[in-house]
Amino acid sequence: MSYQSDHPYHAFLSYSHEDRDVALKLRQWLTSDAGFKIWFDESHLKAGSPVATRLAEQMSLCRNFIVLASRNSVASTWVPAERDHALHFATENPQFGLLALRIDDCPLNQSWPSIAHKKWLDMPDGVLTPQIARELIDRLDGRISAGRQTELRNVYVSRGWRDIDLPFADAVCEALCARKWELRLVGDAPDQKDFVEERIRDIIGACTGHFVVLPRRGTGSEHDYRHFIRELEISNELGIPVVLLAEQGTSLPPKLASSAIGLRQGEDYCRTWIAEPPEWLYGFLEEKKVPPLPQHLFLAAEYKENMDRVARLRDFMEAVTGIPCQIGRDFEGQGLRNQIVTGITSACVVFANLVSVFDSDPKVSTVNSNTCVEAGIALGAHTIIGKKPLPVFLTAQFVHGEQKRTEKLPFMFTDDQITYYTSEAELLANIRRLLQPYRRRIMNYEFTKLV
Repeated sequence: MSYQSDHPYHAFLSYSHEDRDVALKLRQWLTSDAGFKIWFDESHLKAGSPVATRLAEQMSLCRNFIVLASRNSVASTWVPAERDHALHFATENPQFGLLALRIDDCPLNQSWPSIAHKKWLDMPDGVLTPQIARELIDRLDGRISAGRQTELRNVYVSRGWRDIDLPFADAVCEALCARKWELRLVGDAPDQKDFVEERIRDIIGACTGHFVVLPRRGTGSEHDYRHFIRELEISNELGIPVVLLAEQGTSLPPKLASSAIGLRQGEDYCRTWIAEPPEWLYGFLEEKKVPPLPQHLFLAAEYKENMDRVARLRDFMEAVTGIPCQIGRDFEGQGLRNQIVTGITSACVVFANLVSVFDSDPKVSTVNSNTCVEAGIALGAHTIIGKKPLPVFLTAQFVHGEQKRTEKLPFMFTDDQITYYTSEAELLANIRRLLQPYRRRIMNYEFTKLV
């Protein structure tokens, strides 16, 4: 079982019932808006349940612990008990994350030093700023460092994610993430359901190489390695160079053992390879550098008055999906309009923000006319070029309480499903939820040493 399968909830949310209104709003944002699965006492503890027993059971199903830190929670009896249980659980499980959201001026360093020495975030009065919203989503998705990585070469990695696989696979991935190699390690998101070959082929096809980090699997039968073998076959079909790596002495089926490179057990590969790069790595770096099936997203948005926000949205979309994102500003020179049309129609997903609220007039929502044109091109792309329908997500920002929202939009959009939002934090959550089916795992976000 993978860590995600054993821990289906993204987070356990702890709070004082004096702060219930803040907790409910946060849960709404995390679940309905962002699409996270959150353990929340009102949803999961039934009347008459043995609370202490249920607490231990439920926290063991979570990947993170979030506590609303306030004067109320510091003074309560139950929240510190949940905090202590989370601290104990984290000592036994290094992958379990701890995060405090401070919603008032409670003296966290004095009251909860065991939590304060971890990274905590200020969220005054429970209001989510775009910065806090982004960091919270990154933390729950497991991204330690999630800046843009536009100059790196995408390489697909097949590896194991069971607890027993982690020491070897993590050591190899950390070494390959060293900035010296200029590689961006891409994999299938570990919480995607089952092995879906079409999704795997799309991910591999957008890469220029493939590392297969082989774990120890039972007797070493082909059945034990069936997914590794199939991914290797897909790379061979696409003409992508492949390197197989395994610890020396690993029992492998013949078709893998014949080409696998044996690595010494327990070695610090990062330090060793930086000092003296192995020949197979240099050979791989000289191989094909153009992916057979490149992919990109397209973000249609008004950027003349809001370029900073567009840049943040593009950065976030790339972090969530692991797919590069284009915007209209990327194109220049002759035939600009045709370049943009090609960028839209060749995308794997288009995200269009039809209506914005600008800082210059925050009480009025404004239709983005160019964005509506770009969204129309995307919606008609499958008819124009005869391919399968292009996924198009439409969003629109409106001022709180504004009525008759669709009347501002062009008639052709009035029947389309549009996701409305009132703040950038809400938009970030919606992006995360809507783009989840297209996500990849970017291992550079997790292995930060020398990256």
